[in-house]
Amino acid sequence: MNILITNDDGIDFKGLRQLVKTFSELGDVYVVAPNDERSSNSHHLTVKGKVRYEERDVPYAKKAYALWGTPADCVHMALFFLIGEKIDLVVSGINKGANVSTDIIYSGTIAAAREAFIYGTPSMALSLDSFVSDRFELAAEYGRRIAQKYLDNERKGEFFLNVNVPDLDMNEIKGIRLCDRSGTMVYHDLYRGVVEDGINYIAIGHSHITFEGDEKDLRIDESALMNGYVAISAMDNKQISDGYNDALSQMIE
Repeated sequence: MNILITNDDGIDFKGLRQLVKTFSELGDVYVVAPNDERSSNSHHLTVKGKVRYEERDVPYAKKAYALWGTPADCVHMALFFLIGEKIDLVVSGINKGANVSTDIIYSGTIAAAREAFIYGTPSMALSLDSFVSDRFELAAEYGRRIAQKYLDNERKGEFFLNVNVPDLDMNEIKGIRLCDRSGTMVYHDLYRGVVEDGINYIAIGHSHITFEGDEKDLRIDESALMNGYVAISAMDNKQISDGYNDALSQMIE
């Protein structure tokens, strides 16, 4: 089996390195990842010009490349140019910090998995609910177990996975929850005007994040995490919903 590993935190990030080591137990691992952090790039895809890349040495990887592009670029160029082998599974991560609820809109980690799914390759985004923890080995092990079951699923071509692991020891994790609802993650950033060399800038400083949703509803990914569960959500690339047809019908009468 050929496995592609990517992320949005950069090819040198320890979460990716642990993922490569753990998934090398399942098959040949290839890495194409951004040369540097590309968090919150969403599904930005480069469609013109040139994108730099270079081969890197990543332990346990058969081949590894750093790409001066986005996470979606990494998957697209791996599938259609860099690797030259059929990829059976794409795993994006391990991300520092959870990718839940409305975070999925911004996430480069999820965009990489979605890019693979668009082109018919089973894929999974994997995140650890911490910006400072080193529990990547635990998160990678959960990812490996879930990936094996996902690949055995006869409907795997219909969805990709978003997996979030709580920052807890193995004996503290209560189990796995399948989540099909989301709340809202609100970023309370700080802004101030700055003038440098006569040029106006907006300086952005991070403050804190709040969650708007029912913290007891374990069908919500963030709520499951907060209550000590690994949260799994099935995702696809649908952009149009028929849930609003009644409201829209008033516009065409």
